Amino acid sequence: MLATVNGIRMAYSDSGAGEPVVLLVHGYPLNRSMWDPQLGVLRSIARVVAPDLRGFGASEAGPPGPLTMDQHADDLAALLEVLEIRVPVVFCGLSMGGYVGFAFWRRHGERVGAFVLADTRAVPDTPEGVARRHVIAAEAELSQSSRPAIDDMLPRLFSPHLPLGKGALPEQLTLGMMRGSSARAVADGARGLALRPDSVPDLPSIDVPTLVMVGEHDQLTVPADSELIASRIPHARLVKIDQAGHMSNLENPQAFNDALVDFVRASGDASTDDHRAR
Repeated sequence: MLATVNGIRMAYSDSGAGEPVVLLVHGYPLNRSMWDPQLGVLRSIARVVAPDLRGFGASEAGPPGPLTMDQHADDLAALLEVLEIRVPVVFCGLSMGGYVGFAFWRRHGERVGAFVLADTRAVPDTPEGVARRHVIAAEAELSQSSRPAIDDMLPRLFSPHLPLGKGALPEQLTLGMMRGSSARAVADGARGLALRPDSVPDLPSIDVPTLVMVGEHDQLTVPADSELIASRIPHARLVKIDQAGHMSNLENPQAFNDALVDFVRASGDASTDDHRAR
């Protein structure tokens, strides 16, 4: 499906029905297909909207320049308007999707009924991290490929329980998404990530039920990052996913889905009892 939001055509899937509404937001440099292992279980209990963020997957990029978290957040709010979704959503973001979630909270917090923050962090990049992102951007433009992001991220994406190069399904899926990302998406996305602010001061203001999940072997956003998030959000619960790294939803979908479904069901019960108005 395609919707026109903020001057671009945004690709998305929309399945299931009723409430709650779950908004699935993918990581970098991936697309909405990363949520395939979750769609089947979620759409039986909720309406599930999974977009390709601006510049990724089948969504248009718009004008050149950094793809900022604020831009992504505003695009998602516009998509909800197009879809006439008025109820607060269960915002589920993994990695960059979590960064977008923090921006969405700052800019459109009234649209959030609950949060799922998976394999993400609230702290900003270090100066070294910012420099690394700019190198990836420059190399992607020079090579006109997504290879620089793959080379940087792939060795640290998965748990030791998932050896690289063995053809495991999570690796195949992730590589397929990364290879399908354009050089421009990799470059502009990296520059946007480098600009993201410190979200730690915002955490105490998140007054909605929040599930924080992290792979026990995550090397990109380490468990301590999730522990910090969970400790600062008043109504947060932390779940560590066994035998999983950064792509916990793909590496151990059973454990991820069990926690996610329980949380979404509870969110649906709460919204039925009392539609929040903030």
